[in-house]
Amino acid sequence: MSLTPHPPAINVVVFRLPGPDDDCIEELSADFVERKTVCPLGGGLGYLVLQPEDFDRVWEGVDAGDALGTADAVLYHLGPDARPFMHRSEDFIYGWVGADDEPEFERVLLLQVVPRPHLVEMMKRRAEEN
Repeated sequence: MSLTPHPPAINVVVFRLPGPDDDCIEELSADFVERKTVCPLGGGLGYLVLQPEDFDRVWEGVDAGDALGTADAVLYHLGPDARPFMHRSEDFIYGWVGADDEPEFERVLLLQVVPRPHLVEMMKRRAEEN
């Protein structure tokens, strides 16, 4: 069951080093999103492997309820294409899903950046105008 009516703009899967091999990280990330999403499927896919101490800091921040600060930290590491999603709580909902029972990787995090309804409506109007 979906908790939001709109798919995320971007899904980011965060692994703890050593993480998956480069040749399978995209497939494993997509599978994790499909299994753990709280939104309709859709949006871009990003993934990242953090040093254990950095991953633990993000995990602890999420656990403490810091959805925005942890989202900004992770999005920053994805590079310039992810920057438009940073610092925009008026336009996006930042949701985290954590899993500490993944057989191969133990802890994995999923960040879902979901557009708020007003942003979806604005994008629809722009698409209709063009």
